[in-house]
Amino acid sequence: MAGDNLHLDPDELDLWLDGRLPEPRTSHLETCEACRTAAEEIREVVLQLSQLPKAAPGASFADRVMASVRTSGEEHLSADDLDAWVTGALPPRREAHLRACPQCQAVADAERVLVMRLEALPLFDPRQDFADRVMDRVDVPVTSLAGAWRHWSTRVARDPITVGVAAGVAALLGGSLAASAAWAAGNQDLITGTGSWLLSHGQQLFWQGVGAGTALLEQQPWYGAARAALTPGRVAALAGGVAALYAGGVLLLRRLLALPSPEAARALP
Repeated sequence: MAGDNLHLDPDELDLWLDGRLPEPRTSHLETCEACRTAAEEIREVVLQLSQLPKAAPGASFADRVMASVRTSGEEHLSADDLDAWVTGALPPRREAHLRACPQCQAVADAERVLVMRLEALPLFDPRQDFADRVMDRVDVPVTSLAGAWRHWSTRVARDPITVGVAAGVAALLGGSLAASAAWAAGNQDLITGTGSWLLSHGQQLFWQGVGAGTALLEQQPWYGAARAALTPGRVAALAGGVAALYAGGVLLLRRLLALPSPEAARALP
């Protein structure tokens, strides 16, 4: 029972300090001299550590620690350092590292070769009609007469098929209008008679409908009370109220649909 395989391990000693060691292992601790000695030593160390004064590092402690840390990867030139070196604005400390670091020298030489090749490229100078050819490929919505004429002159007029279709449609519409005008000029009596007949019969049907509607309205049981209630003064007051409500609604709608002022637009985030 006192063999080495039964001694308390460090985890069990931590459990004993916390008062959570199982009962069988606690019994072993009470009977094993080696385990009691190790437990007492750990308890003494914990007691001494608990009595140490609390140390609070200063605000610049982390900065001073990081400033003292130097690794090879962090000292290599970054992309910003290479840009500064190309323009001649690299700090002296980083310039000294560049002269002493073969890896940074290789990267800097490649950067310099790239910049020299870019500077040697010829400048691109588009031809005079470049903008027109680009705009021909852009679908711009037509919102005005000037835009419609520009669309016609730059796109439609340059396509023979489109011009032919447009000319055919125009000829068809023009011919239809001319034929209608010629027929109307040769049949004035027919048009006048038909118009008079339609006007007279229309008026007759209208007044017949008004009479039938009035008779049907007078037969309703509520017609007499409604007619007595709708005096001229009340009708005028009701019409004025409806007109006022309509005017207020129109003003409110115009206020809602109005564009924001420049001051309000600048105030938006």
